[in-house]
Amino acid sequence: METSQTQKEQMEVAQMRFGVIAPLVQGTYPDISMAAYCRRVSQTPLRLPDGRTFQYKPKTVAKWYQLYAQGGMEALTPRTRCDKGGTRVITEEAEEGIRRLRREYPRLNATQIREKLVQDGVLAATVSVI
Repeated sequence: METSQTQKEQMEVAQMRFGVIAPLVQGTYPDISMAAYCRRVSQTPLRLPDGRTFQYKPKTVAKWYQLYAQGGMEALTPRTRCDKGGTRVITEEAEEGIRRLRREYPRLNATQIREKLVQDGVLAATVSVI
């Protein structure tokens, strides 16, 4: 069974993220502000532990700092999606209900269609069709 990331790989990602925000944590960034630092470091693509390179947005760097301030290194480890590996297929009954509502009420948006299907008991409230 293949796992998305081992604990070692997750810790490597957390350490890479900490390396980016360390000057913010220590207050040693040379820029005029934290925002300026985040903008500057986000201009350079980062090499991830798996060898890929990725360019992060300034908001992401700021979020890493916020996560670290609230939860330390553990907060910097990547989280896996709770729906990863699960089916994203809706039932045939739900699909028919969507088609019926689109015919009967062409002006309904996806959220309204979902709410109607939940009210009618065709779709569980935890299912997303968007």
